[in-house]
Amino acid sequence: MKPELLKYRLRFILLAALILLSGAAVASEKTIDELTGEDKEKFDKYRDLFQNGSPDEFYTYANEYEKELKAKGYRMLYYKLQNNEGFFALRHNMMFRAMQVAERLDGELRKDGAYEYFYLATGLMGDIYYMSHDRVKAEQYLTQAIEEAGERDPKFTMRCYQSLAELLSLKDPEEALKWMEKSIELAQKIDNTEYYSLSLAMTAYIHFLDGSASDFYRYYDRYQSLRSMERAGFSHRYDKMMEIGKLAFDDDIAGAFRVLKDHHTIYVDSSLVAIRLYAMARDIDNGFQAMKRRYLEMDSVFSVSQAANYDQMASERLLMRSREEADVNKKQVRSLTKWLVVLVVAFLIIYVMGRRRLMRKIWARNRELKVALAKAEESDHMKSAFISSMSHEIRTPLNAITGFSQLLCTPEYELSDEEKLDMQQRIKDNTHQITSIINEVLELSKTESESTVSEEDKTDIFCNDLCRSVLREVKGQQQAGVKLRFSSNVKDDFKIHTSNYRLKSALTHLVDNAVKFTTEGYIEVRCERTDDQHLRFMVTDTGIGVKPEDRGRIFETFAKGDDFKEGIGLGLPICMRLMKSLKGQLELDETYSDGSRFVITLPLS
Repeated sequence: MKPELLKYRLRFILLAALILLSGAAVASEKTIDELTGEDKEKFDKYRDLFQNGSPDEFYTYANEYEKELKAKGYRMLYYKLQNNEGFFALRHNMMFRAMQVAERLDGELRKDGAYEYFYLATGLMGDIYYMSHDRVKAEQYLTQAIEEAGERDPKFTMRCYQSLAELLSLKDPEEALKWMEKSIELAQKIDNTEYYSLSLAMTAYIHFLDGSASDFYRYYDRYQSLRSMERAGFSHRYDKMMEIGKLAFDDDIAGAFRVLKDHHTIYVDSSLVAIRLYAMARDIDNGFQAMKRRYLEMDSVFSVSQAANYDQMASERLLMRSREEADVNKKQVRSLTKWLVVLVVAFLIIYVMGRRRLMRKIWARNRELKVALAKAEESDHMKSAFISSMSHEIRTPLNAITGFSQLLCTPEYELSDEEKLDMQQRIKDNTHQITSIINEVLELSKTESESTVSEEDKTDIFCNDLCRSVLREVKGQQQAGVKLRFSSNVKDDFKIHTSNYRLKSALTHLVDNAVKFTTEGYIEVRCERTDDQHLRFMVTDTGIGVKPEDRGRIFETFAKGDDFKEGIGLGLPICMRLMKSLKGQLELDETYSDGSRFVITLPLS
């Protein structure tokens, strides 16, 4: 074959391969707006069932349609439709099913390596916790979803902005308005009339709840001006809400109530709107009654929802486990029934007593199953938390080690000696981080298996020397400007008889925490004798402190005050178990407000 001909054929093959790859990429990223023909018809049917169909109709069609999308390689649509399954379940108060959808979606994204779509599962979890009235977790998940989405999915991002704004409209109106400003800016940037109108209306609604008439009028005028343009995509979702607000601030409270009464669906919390109107009318009695009704309605809805979902979980698992036992019970009942036909009187009492004994066994067994179910759910929660924490905390330093190692080992990169030393130090730091995580896990396992300390493991420890030793080990790891201090009210020859390893390990964990969360000021370790029976070690810092809402859970396994800080939430639980094994106590000093102060109290006897 001639060289020229071979060259042309190779070029043709490469060009064909590029065309196929580009086609596959386009197929995988196909959006709703790009659907045509049969694809568009099927999606329209899906959307109609999503809006108006029953759960059985929707989920039956959705499962088949999603299989087809996956086979065609429409990844974005496939993942988004799974996400919509969760939203559909939430609209129909099926919390447990929504959680199953979120877990399945998250699992598929991890399995497929589709990390760019993680935000879909994260956002769904935020909505689930919002509907479950867990506003703290809802805010965390929605904020995380926004960060994961970036500029990839503007519509999703704006929906999260609006969810956060509605979530914070009463708790923190200023923060809610900041989210809405971002939504307005993004809607204008991409020229999306639908979300621009929704953002203006939601901003006006927040000002309505806050009682700011001038701000409400400003956004009301912008909303009406946009509405008068009759642009395609304008959302009339909040028209009635805007009308109610305008009438209320125009001192026509009665007219506002008429609109509210005539239009029950205003797409915001109608009870809150009513309470706001009563407040503007200075009608204290009716306002109190409205607040009372809203409280009772929320309490009732929350209780029913939680009870229904718990019953669903319990029923699904218990029925599977007790099916065989139920079959045996039915056979026994049939046998007893036959005997009753023959010996109606003689065996009537026997049958009744036997049935009562049988029911007691079933009830006892059901109680045992419920206890086992609770333990299994707790174990599953612990496992999920462990896997989530470990996968994130280990993957990050491993990626850093891999990246810097490749740079050091690649001859094409010309690196200065200073850059090489810097990379070596970074590899060393990340390796130390992974080692620390593994050591924490091993230490947790050890503290679980060794709940007590034998006398052979105890020695006489010089308390002041121990504290100085702990500070020496972390010296240089603290932020610039943070001072390490030691103080004591006992002499250097004062000793305590206990386990050196366990006491030092607990103090080291507390000091490491202080180093991690303190950027200025000082970290102090103090040893003091309070009386003839007890000795205290205090680790004090001027760091970020512990939020009041986190104080009750910081000693729980895998609990973290800041999800974005390194660590897997084992330090304080390990310290607590170490102190229990030494018959001591570990407490957070809640009276200290300049940072954090943890106090270890040990018996001297």
